[in-house]
Amino acid sequence: MKKFVGLGSLLVFLLVSVTSGASATSPTSRPELLSTAKFDAVSLKEASNKAIPNSIVDDFGVQLGGMGSDMFRTPGAKSGEYWVVTDRGPNVDTTLPTGGGATGFMVPSFSPLIMSIKVDGEKVNVLETIAIKTAGGQGVTGLPNVLGYDAIPSDLKGVTGNSLYNLNGLDVEGLVRTANGNFWIVDEYAPSLALLDSKGVLLERWVPEGWTGAPTSYIVNKTIPKIYLKRKANRGFEALAITPDESTLFIGLQSPLLNPTKTEGDASQMTRILRFDIATKKFTGEFIFPFESPNMVDPRSTKTSDLKLSALVALDKETLLVQERTDLSFLLSTIKIKESANILNSKWGLDATTPSLETWPVQKPEGVTELIAQMEKKIIFDSLTIPAMPNKVEGLTVLDDRTVAFINDNDFNFTYDKTTGLAVPGSVATQILTVKLPAALPNFPDKVLGLVKPPASTSSAETKNVSSVKKSITCVKGAVTKKVSATSPKCPNGYKKKG
Repeated sequence: MKKFVGLGSLLVFLLVSVTSGASATSPTSRPELLSTAKFDAVSLKEASNKAIPNSIVDDFGVQLGGMGSDMFRTPGAKSGEYWVVTDRGPNVDTTLPTGGGATGFMVPSFSPLIMSIKVDGEKVNVLETIAIKTAGGQGVTGLPNVLGYDAIPSDLKGVTGNSLYNLNGLDVEGLVRTANGNFWIVDEYAPSLALLDSKGVLLERWVPEGWTGAPTSYIVNKTIPKIYLKRKANRGFEALAITPDESTLFIGLQSPLLNPTKTEGDASQMTRILRFDIATKKFTGEFIFPFESPNMVDPRSTKTSDLKLSALVALDKETLLVQERTDLSFLLSTIKIKESANILNSKWGLDATTPSLETWPVQKPEGVTELIAQMEKKIIFDSLTIPAMPNKVEGLTVLDDRTVAFINDNDFNFTYDKTTGLAVPGSVATQILTVKLPAALPNFPDKVLGLVKPPASTSSAETKNVSSVKKSITCVKGAVTKKVSATSPKCPNGYKKKG
């Protein structure tokens, strides 16, 4: 539970979470907002057509946005330099002529964009823009893949059709970049993990066993456990992390699986994290992640279905930094990855398992409490301690053991005017906020890779300080007195030190 203590909005975690067993110790100091930077307004058409010429004919007034789907910092990168990625593009809720809801795509030809950026004071400069595309150079688009499985797409009038499905389409939410320039991303649709080359070309994609799509423009591997077909629509893979040695990926499922049904999934506080070995291109692990209760993550929330796992950073091979959130606030926690808690290929991947993993905490499936204990979950930061924190923070990266950066998803910052058929820009900017944590992280990538200079030893520092301090003495010769100041003062010839 949370207690509000003293001045301002400082939240001090005093008790152990009843829900997950996470420890929540008092911070050694207050978190501090160090800087805030914003992206300039630019039209979606201009940004997209720089990456793929003539890919958008009309953006209907929509500005570039959605860059907060994730952010990644390359270990050792120059100050303020990051990679960010957009999601599937601007959309609105529509109603089908036959009734029922759909997702109206404002600009269906838009393809997700990867951007290299640099924070310069209060401004974010875009250094490079890369569209995700096929080997033939066509944008993959952000359209859903499979009719009858993905949420229904439509035009702005609520009319759907086969042209609004695309097996290349990606709703990108997680991003990392490797030393060779390639990118790994995750998407919410299938859900999938995908490999891109340095130019953004989609090379390979991993989807659940039994996924019915049959794409031809990239290699598809149906090796994700079949149970992931029970993902909630538009709540698939949301988070991605790479270990500092670039050997392993961790993939976070945004919301609990609808397992066995939507009823259990919506009431669940248990999601999953997959582990993937890059060298062999095989999934080697699956681990649980228990959410805190909704009102612990966000005092304004009462719905378990508001909870989302949104970002991951691998601090080392066995420690993850995890963001769990609602749309209004979030917590950061550290967890441990232990082989003894690996549930891949266990009963928790079988449809027949009753009660399912996702029934927790409404039910208490045998063995889950022990799995939770092995995670050693520790809450280290609450976004409510930073009053200026925007809504829908979805991206996270680590600068050093006390400093992290966040980015928000502004959903392209518009409302749709049905009368004019145009977007009306809003006032929510995409921002990058740099925050000093209340206590040091247990590790961080630059340290693991030896990119951080060790501090000078205490003894040598003390010697330097002592040797640089001047001392004063008084020297006497008959009736003459002289004061001498130096690091090692001595009286002149003929003088004697007084006292």
